[in-house]
Amino acid sequence: MKMLFDQSGNPLSPVAIKNDVDRFGVSYTATVHDIIRRSQSRLTKDIFFKNVAQLMANFKMTRSGLFKGVKYLSGTVQDPNDHVAACFSIVGSDTIHLRNYLSQQNVSHRSRLLVEITSSARNKVILDLWTMFKKLLSVCMSDGSYGLVAASKVLFAVLPEIAQPIDNAQWKSLFKTVDYGDIIALMADEIMAWENQTGQLLDSCDPSGIFTLPSIYNVMAMKARP
Repeated sequence: MKMLFDQSGNPLSPVAIKNDVDRFGVSYTATVHDIIRRSQSRLTKDIFFKNVAQLMANFKMTRSGLFKGVKYLSGTVQDPNDHVAACFSIVGSDTIHLRNYLSQQNVSHRSRLLVEITSSARNKVILDLWTMFKKLLSVCMSDGSYGLVAASKVLFAVLPEIAQPIDNAQWKSLFKTVDYGDIIALMADEIMAWENQTGQLLDSCDPSGIFTLPSIYNVMAMKARP
């Protein structure tokens, strides 16, 4: 199933996508803006903790489960069960190295990085994400969850220019795969196909001018859920 095309295979209009982005949840929009701004110039351990804690709380992942009690308040992270710390321990250095690699790529704007890097660089990025995703499953898995949702959201929180947060309904009904790398590849291909067919840039559908391509795509994927 595609997010930027209708059931007949026609690309959704830029106006329709802009309207969907514009009226999406205020809390989601504010949080995504925060994590994008905070990680704009670099990624550090402190930024990793803040971004993950804020995003997890916004996505209501902190009410129960492994991330229960995680908070980001007044610039301070509360991680009572050390689960944000566990995520950083297992992929922190990998995410920082990948972020540094991304910053070296010749693109017009960070928000468009996923589609403007070379195909070889994109393949490397997708493989790195898939590797980190599998590592995160070991600390995001619990008795009631395979950890897919949490792992995807940790990566989106710290690498919002290339990663995609995926909830349970999206895994089961939209993407129908547990291969995170395949989903990122499909997202990039679909965005490029939509831009080729419409002659428009997908980021032009963001009224705020702050969203990354994956965060715009996520709005449409959330809308497409059953």
